[in-house]
Amino acid sequence: MEDERTKIELKKQIESIRENNLNNLEAIASLEMLLTSNNNGRVKDEKSSQKFIELKGKVDEVSNITNEFVAILK
Repeated sequence: MEDERTKIELKKQIESIRENNLNNLEAIASLEMLLTSNNNGRVKDEKSSQKFIELKGKVDEVSNITNEFVAILK
């Protein structure tokens, strides 16, 4: 990218997204613990667990794409 100001602003904004991604990943880990029974490691609610798996996949996907975008900017 030739426009240095735009490149700097892109890096600043993508770093903000990366920080949000880390917060989301931490929240996903907390949700996973809440959805899993302490007694036997089984899920507490199958319907919620299926949606959680879908959500976790999407959060992971966003995180991976963000990292790819960061690599392009470097």
